[in-house]
Amino acid sequence: MVSSVSILASLSPYILISALLLYLLLEQLTYLRKKGNLPGPLFVPPIIGNAVSVVRDPTSFWYKQSALAGNSPGLSANYLVGRFIVYIRDTELSHQIFTNVRPDAFHFVGHPFGKKLFGDHNFIYMFGDDHKSVRRQIAPNFTPKALSTYSELMQVIILRHLRLWEESCN
Repeated sequence: MVSSVSILASLSPYILISALLLYLLLEQLTYLRKKGNLPGPLFVPPIIGNAVSVVRDPTSFWYKQSALAGNSPGLSANYLVGRFIVYIRDTELSHQIFTNVRPDAFHFVGHPFGKKLFGDHNFIYMFGDDHKSVRRQIAPNFTPKALSTYSELMQVIILRHLRLWEESCN
């Protein structure tokens, strides 16, 4: 009589492969459900998503996301290393989304390692009154008058450096 342990041992590779395939199928279906009608790839590689194309040629990847978003209401979807991402191209839509930022709604990811690079308390990760306070403090730096002052100063500095380089070559 064959014991149940030996039957289970002989079936274990099939059970593992079936479980892995089920996981991959569920991951794909979850992506498609979240994606809905948004433009983006219909199939994403399991687990890593489109991370290989981001690493290989990041500029091309983001240009493709932007092109996809241009054909829709300014949004496109993708999947990177287990995370569903939404690319926002439209300025007005960005303003609407970021004025309603709440910790329970979504998390802004400036970079996959953003919190390690910028710190947990960086402006892009702030919510509520803290975020509004910092925004009010830095807003004067981005008025048309301030920006024109910066551009004038930058032009003077650039021309000075170009003259110095030209003189050093002669």
